[in-house]
Amino acid sequence: MLDRRLAPPFIKSTSFHLPDVTRHHLENGINIIHLKDIQQDVIKLDVVFPAGKWVETKPEIAHFTAQMLDKGTKTKTSAQIADFFDRYGAHIELTSNFDHATVSLYSLTKHFGELYPVFLELLTIPAFSSDELIQLKENFIQSLRVKNEKTSYLASQLIRGNIFGTQHPYGHSVTESEVESITRDDLSSFFSRRFLPSHVFIMGNPPDKDLEILRADFAAFDGSRSLIPDFEVENKGAFSLHVDKENSVQSSIRLGKRTVQRQHPDYAGLVLLNYYLGGFFGSRLMKNIREDKGLTYGISSSINPFMHDCILLIGTDVNKENRNLAVSEILNEVSMLQTFINEEELELAKRHFIGSMQGDIASPFSVMSKIKTIELFQLPPQYYSDLINRMDSTHAEDLKALAKTYFQGGSFFEVTVG
Repeated sequence: MLDRRLAPPFIKSTSFHLPDVTRHHLENGINIIHLKDIQQDVIKLDVVFPAGKWVETKPEIAHFTAQMLDKGTKTKTSAQIADFFDRYGAHIELTSNFDHATVSLYSLTKHFGELYPVFLELLTIPAFSSDELIQLKENFIQSLRVKNEKTSYLASQLIRGNIFGTQHPYGHSVTESEVESITRDDLSSFFSRRFLPSHVFIMGNPPDKDLEILRADFAAFDGSRSLIPDFEVENKGAFSLHVDKENSVQSSIRLGKRTVQRQHPDYAGLVLLNYYLGGFFGSRLMKNIREDKGLTYGISSSINPFMHDCILLIGTDVNKENRNLAVSEILNEVSMLQTFINEEELELAKRHFIGSMQGDIASPFSVMSKIKTIELFQLPPQYYSDLINRMDSTHAEDLKALAKTYFQGGSFFEVTVG
């Protein structure tokens, strides 16, 4: 008989397997990646464009171009488009980030054939209505004003500006006047030059005839592409900056620095070192700053990889009177990594990270997210399993050596707001 007073035995596992996908490389350079044979009766179609902040001709033009795609085409108004997709219980998602813009369709499998032609219109014949653009800009500016009153938003903007330089795509913060200067012609020009798909990701089981139509449609896209520009990082920002907000009761703290990218041999160790430092609830920063000192409800450290760079960020919010103490304690924890790593806490960090990764592929949506990362960053197919295995074989002495290389004193930019 099962004795419920006893915990089940711990089983250590490092297994991590992503299902196989089907790939088609079209002559115009577009890659079609298909994750099929999923159990859910849904389809997600992601079309990815190398059209993020990195290639903008004006600040936020990538964002506005993407957001305008479902605000009307040459045959349909924004209201007609919204009503059409709502009628089928489908959803359109428009996103842009530092490196890419993505247009996504969520659909039931049985409706994909009806929805896809209208979805394709968004990608090929958007209207870029001046009236819709005016409304979108007004909403954006209002949201920007609200965010600029938040210490957390300002601190995050300032730390990136100090790390990369305020004119760098990863460091620039948009202003109201820059948003107001965006015109319909700007969007149309950016769309024609930059909104050429690089990847199409299909999750689900659409009929073969619909797949053939899709491949033919994307094969017809123009294959010529504008050059991707290069940018120099200009660290003109102060290493330590405080911005006072008189009416704020709290201070937002951000510490950050550039670090190695995913392809670097030290990346796996740095991810684990960061996780031990501040990547989960049992991390060193949480134990010190939250549990021991009671200075904050939460603090985290994260590694943020971009296509052309990577940064490590530590962030928290504290009462204004505790700002200096919190910064000092954070730096103490960072410094301590070079001389002491608690073996028991390190093992906990390993198991938590690996377990989180394994649990993260429980749904086809998260599986596709991992596949997208592998494809967009041109990583080997076994990238995530290799990452887990390298972490599992990393010891405290290895992490201390990495900390001496990448966590030197004075190498972190500091920003506090409030």
